[in-house]
Amino acid sequence: MSTKPYHHGDLRTAMIEKGIEMINNDGVKTLSLRKVATACGVSHAAPYSHFADKEDLLTAIENHIMEKFIAILTEAIKEGGESPKGLLRMGCAYVLFFVQNPQYFSFIFSRSNIYFDFSENTDGYQPFVLYKNFMTKLFDQMAYPKELRVKTMIAHWSMVHGMASIATISGTGTLAEWEERIPDMLSKYYFLGLNPDQLERGSS
Repeated sequence: MSTKPYHHGDLRTAMIEKGIEMINNDGVKTLSLRKVATACGVSHAAPYSHFADKEDLLTAIENHIMEKFIAILTEAIKEGGESPKGLLRMGCAYVLFFVQNPQYFSFIFSRSNIYFDFSENTDGYQPFVLYKNFMTKLFDQMAYPKELRVKTMIAHWSMVHGMASIATISGTGTLAEWEERIPDMLSKYYFLGLNPDQLERGSS
């Protein structure tokens, strides 16, 4: 058994991040608390101060990513306001979050418990609930037709999610290139499907 000493200021977070890295490299089936402990340079008993078992670690990883993602999206909305500008900022923040953390993308969307609900329920993947609530308020401000709302949300979500999926593939561009591309691409195409007159009123 390893007797290496602790050397992390925040061992729990270090193990979460190392777990994500190991899952993306080798798959979730090969992950174990023992392997994560070894990779972090701590004793095999150390993880049990933070996680009951492997499933507990996986849940902690998912929550860790979701909390960071929600914080980024919330800040984007705060900066842009409940307006088309806020929608654009949130879209850019969505893609950039995964461009800057590609290991998060492959982990979070491989989880079988992720689901999206376009109804008024608040259940489901919480970053999507945040987006849905924002869009609902924007639609209400614009008197946007109710029969088009779900279709428009799907189109917008698909665009940013698809862009994030492409951007996290190795060889599709550097971080700097994507940081330049994303605002330009979204500003030109993100509002397709929304009535320009309604957008103008919403941003005035």
